[in-house]
Amino acid sequence: MARKGNNIYLRNTGKWEGRYIKGRGADGRLRYGYVSGATYEEALKRRDAAAVSYEESRKNPFLLEGGLLFSTVSREWLKEREPFLKESSMAKYRNILNRYLLPEFGGKCVAEITKEEFSAYLTGLLTSGGIHGKGLSPRGVRGIICVLKAVLRYARDSRHVQAADLDTFPLKDQKKPLRVFSVREQHILEECLLSDLGSDRLGIMLCLYTGIRLGELCALKWEDISLENRKLDIHATMTRIQTPDDPERRTRVIVTLPKSACSVREIPLPSDILRLLKEMEEPKDTYFLTGRRNVYVEPRTMENRFKAIVDACGIADANFHALRHTFATRCIELGFDVKSLSEILGHASVKITMDRYVHPTMDLKQKHMDKLSVLISGRTQS
Repeated sequence: MARKGNNIYLRNTGKWEGRYIKGRGADGRLRYGYVSGATYEEALKRRDAAAVSYEESRKNPFLLEGGLLFSTVSREWLKEREPFLKESSMAKYRNILNRYLLPEFGGKCVAEITKEEFSAYLTGLLTSGGIHGKGLSPRGVRGIICVLKAVLRYARDSRHVQAADLDTFPLKDQKKPLRVFSVREQHILEECLLSDLGSDRLGIMLCLYTGIRLGELCALKWEDISLENRKLDIHATMTRIQTPDDPERRTRVIVTLPKSACSVREIPLPSDILRLLKEMEEPKDTYFLTGRRNVYVEPRTMENRFKAIVDACGIADANFHALRHTFATRCIELGFDVKSLSEILGHASVKITMDRYVHPTMDLKQKHMDKLSVLISGRTQS
């Protein structure tokens, strides 16, 4: 990691990172806060703003005029939410606060933050934010909005201070085309996987025929698979979270509960997959992807391995989540009822399944349209 003075570093990802001191921990070691920017100058500006904000809130959580600092309120809000959130969610909220909101609003009174000011800030994030300065996605910006809304709502309801109401703040979601393997591509991928079937490739096959998420696959153990009952139990997921307060280990891998309560589920196994699982069964207390007790494959590594396999197959690029989209699409094409599919995918509602994961192919649309021919032929024969 290259360094350019002032505790500003150029990381391997291409982004600049600024570090500032946040006192000492109970063990006497220095604690640091981190910000990032697309350029050295941006990281330096954000680092200085975050350091000033931290010092102001530490010395005096209330401004002289009696206004409550955003940095103070956000810490209180996060502490209040902690007992109800998963560790991965806490890490996500901390990251949004430390990277985006505190450098921009940390030293301001909550009452000073206006819709107009926040709108201008979001416009900047959409047009020039992110590691490469090309703008954040609407989905990423929506996450920032959600955190700011929650903090300001907490300020109004719990601290009884004036704060802007952003509950109606607009941001249209520009949906990107979702990658779904065609039937031909799926056949090519399956042939490639079966030609040299190992644990990684068996995992990909399992996702293609059950729709489980990447994190769920990485956390899966053989004890979660009941070959006798022909089912798969999903009750955990693996993810990598940021640990900004640890100077020696910036991130770490955790195994936690799945995305939502609905994601804890049982999935029936199709016969062909069941046969492959029986042929490659490992001890119950081992990870599915490694066959070892204390060795796992993390999601980022599995994503890279999958992309390499897709490339070797000679089909168009796709990320791992395309397997889940493809599974849902094939199920609809085969006539699955949507309620069953929704429960297999672990969705809270059928609407989520239909809106996000079901992508009828042109062939299926053509078959549906051909059904109209019965009406025309019926008229011509009468």
